[in-house]
Amino acid sequence: MENAGKAFSIALQVLMPKNQKVCILAGHGNNGGDGLVIARYLQAGHKVSIILADGRPQTKEALHNYKKLDSSFFVEKKYWQQKIEEADVIIDAVYGLGYHGTVRPEIAFLFDLVNHLNKTVYAVDINSGCEADTGHCDSHALHSTITYALDCYKPFHLLRKEHQMFEECICLDLHLPHLPSKYLSIDEEKFFAHFPKKKENAYKGTYGKTLLIGGCFGMAGAVSLNIIGAKTVGAPYINCALPDDIYNIVSTQHITTVFHPFSHQTVLQVLEPLIEDARVCAFGSGCACMDRKNDILDYILQNCHAPIILDAAAIRLLKHNTWVLRFAAAPVILTPHLGEFADLINQPTADIKDHKIECAVKFAQANKVIVVLKGPNTIAAFPNGEMYINETGNQALAQAGAGDLLTGILAGILTFTTDVTAAVCMGIWLHGYLADLGIENHSRQGFPLEQYPEIMDRLFMKHGY
Repeated sequence: MENAGKAFSIALQVLMPKNQKVCILAGHGNNGGDGLVIARYLQAGHKVSIILADGRPQTKEALHNYKKLDSSFFVEKKYWQQKIEEADVIIDAVYGLGYHGTVRPEIAFLFDLVNHLNKTVYAVDINSGCEADTGHCDSHALHSTITYALDCYKPFHLLRKEHQMFEECICLDLHLPHLPSKYLSIDEEKFFAHFPKKKENAYKGTYGKTLLIGGCFGMAGAVSLNIIGAKTVGAPYINCALPDDIYNIVSTQHITTVFHPFSHQTVLQVLEPLIEDARVCAFGSGCACMDRKNDILDYILQNCHAPIILDAAAIRLLKHNTWVLRFAAAPVILTPHLGEFADLINQPTADIKDHKIECAVKFAQANKVIVVLKGPNTIAAFPNGEMYINETGNQALAQAGAGDLLTGILAGILTFTTDVTAAVCMGIWLHGYLADLGIENHSRQGFPLEQYPEIMDRLFMKHGY
């Protein structure tokens, strides 16, 4: 608590002019205790007042720091609103890691007042009214200018795009020992540490073949975006199986892809040798009206021994039918957006939105699959309980086809690596990161997804590929 309060105070002193009026909202737990330590460190250069929003401290450590402060720091209840209105800076130290549930009406009034006044707010670890482990935020939760994560980032911090409770998050290193974490991470350095360079003696079959099965009349663009995604990461040999009525549309756009058109009668005959020879198989993008898609799904699950990516229509086929996943002979990766996932598990979308991590992990563990739950912060949940929360990407990806592109990228990366967990994290991260690089030359409003291979090529050149 002493280390946290000191580190927080040092960080603030860099930002705050002298003699600021600082009002600290303190809870009765350890987060409030952090606020009391902060008051002690800031008192020399600022006018500090403390509102005990939840009453007298109740933990031993917080009570210890409470007794170190003169009673003049503490504001009588009748003056709470006045002190908040007069303050230059509000420090939020009411609720921390242990908060779950709803904000009490009396405290909700304080939070609403601060939010309405649009004050500069610095939050200690977690914005009060928000849950650290789920990212769920009460409707009265305190917004902040900067939230200072203590020692490490929590899921709440990584889900900023979902809740938008702070403008910036800064992690304060408290030099505490860390146990192995179930939360996985990826960045540019880690991505290229895992992504193999083509060897000098490589040929088109060295890394195996990428199999993409998708598209239907009216949705030919989806499988075309699968191909663009796979090409983005340099998949050297792409097989694309698709209905024969869209073959001419897609094949004219991609001259290096090997196409395998099929009809109602020939579909399984066409797929059999392709699935047997695939390094990875992706199915479902643009398949809403595809003929015999149920048969295709069953055949893939029972016969494919390479990682299987199921997207869009393939996920819809699993509703009330998840038992078929037990027949899978290889790792299965599902890539639903929120609506598809809500339909799959038969839960209201609003309930899942506030508990995305919990729902994704529960489904992944129960069905022994990998869930890539797409959204502003895409979440990957693995059967062993590990998770990845993605922070790359921007609103340029809020357009039809972005998910199809991700499916292709995942398929391309899985062509090169046998580490499925790493490949999934790498694909999700790259999908967002290329959009971040792309807005240097394109608008977020009209971002062209077909530019992904060109953007990635510049990144490959930067790293000597």
